[in-house]
Amino acid sequence: MPDCSLSKLSASVVLLAWALLLSACSDFPKDPAKTLKKVENGTLVVGYSENPPWVVQGSPEPTGIEPALVKAFAQTLHARVQWRKGTEQTLFEDLEKRKIDLLIAGLTDESPWKNEKAGFTRPFVEHRKKKHVMATIQGENAFVVRLEEFLYQREAAIAQRTQP
Repeated sequence: MPDCSLSKLSASVVLLAWALLLSACSDFPKDPAKTLKKVENGTLVVGYSENPPWVVQGSPEPTGIEPALVKAFAQTLHARVQWRKGTEQTLFEDLEKRKIDLLIAGLTDESPWKNEKAGFTRPFVEHRKKKHVMATIQGENAFVVRLEEFLYQREAAIAQRTQP
């Protein structure tokens, strides 16, 4: 006759281990600096550098394909957008220092700016054999996943807008 108390104890240990594992995964993907939580119902700080037709200097804010995407993305987060103009170099420095949340500049996945502190989204459109991306703070995965899901949902519309 099997020892029922030993089986019940093993089952309890397994259930406890699963409960601990599931509770550890409840906050996945993680944002170490809590960028997504900070931006939701708050302010999305976006650095931009002019690169027509992707980003065009407007008044009082930039226009073009990427600013339109950023505004629509911010609406999904119930956030307002605060724009900061600069050169790519200064904006990447601001991104590394977490002074901005997102950087747009008609960047492609071939950009030399990608490093351990600045990450790129997955390409959201291919135009003239160049894969376009946006730059984010490296490691803010919940924010990046939300942005990439948004861009993926609009992929067809973006591709149509970039047709000659």
